[in-house]
Amino acid sequence: MIGDKIMATAIKAIPTLHGKEAKEFLRHAEEAERNFKGFKNIEKHPYCVMARNILEKAGMR
Repeated sequence: MIGDKIMATAIKAIPTLHGKEAKEFLRHAEEAERNFKGFKNIEKHPYCVMARNILEKAGMR
């Protein structure tokens, strides 16, 4: 800090899981990965359609 001015924003510590919480998080993450079916056609995904409509209205597509 110089005078009353802050020169940079402090970097917050990254939370780290340990023990039971870490195992539970990993179990949920692996289960979600196993259950992910993917997209057959990303162009028909609702978010893709919505983004395309927004771009067309803005004249950017």
